[in-house]
Amino acid sequence: MTETATTETRAPKTKNAATPKGAKTRPPKAAKSKKEKPTEPLMTFALRLPKSESAAFHAAAGKAAASRTARALIAAFVAGDGAQFEAIVDEARKLQ
Repeated sequence: MTETATTETRAPKTKNAATPKGAKTRPPKAAKSKKEKPTEPLMTFALRLPKSESAAFHAAAGKAAASRTARALIAAFVAGDGAQFEAIVDEARKLQ
């Protein structure tokens, strides 16, 4: 009778094997959607204002909305939409 050598193969340890029983597992992360690029290239338009005017504009526009308000005002001015321009100014007056 001849003896044959047998080798024992073990499965590699996984991350889950080391976790204690009853440990909560995290759900898979949702895929992030990519932001759409604007169809028209954008450019920067800068204004130089004294600190007092800048602070007053930020206060009138509301918290974190100064850039959005400035863009809306400029767009209404360029389009000649006086009603929209006045609506933005009225909204800023209500916030004061």
